[in-house]
Amino acid sequence: MSAIPPPIQTLLDLFTTTLADVRFADVDGQTLARCAAGVEATADAVAAAQAALDVAREALRDKQDVLLREAQRALAYARVYAESDEALSKRLEAVTLPRATRRPSAEEVLVLSADVKPSPRPRGRPRKASATEPTLEMMVPGAE
Repeated sequence: MSAIPPPIQTLLDLFTTTLADVRFADVDGQTLARCAAGVEATADAVAAAQAALDVAREALRDKQDVLLREAQRALAYARVYAESDEALSKRLEAVTLPRATRRPSAEEVLVLSADVKPSPRPRGRPRKASATEPTLEMMVPGAE
């Protein structure tokens, strides 16, 4: 997408073709072309800066995720350590860390179809073998 709006681009096109030899005071095709080139160069710089910002934000999120996981581990260890110290235990109980929001990597993303449902798991305990079904002892000759 161009940083130059379509109406201005149309005017620039006119000043490079039909109005190429026309000059109005301090405005002509060359002046407009220089300004347009400056706009395009600045737009390119903005796009590069935005891409760098996106990369930096992703790196920040990754570092924050690592810090959160380490903080959760530290809190768990500290709670065990403070079991015999009631005052420290209370202070540690007041610390509530957010849950880790692990984002799946590109390899881990699984797309499920809306039409496919997982099969239901059987509920309850497995059935006991009934007395009428043959058991291993009944099947072995001479086992009584």
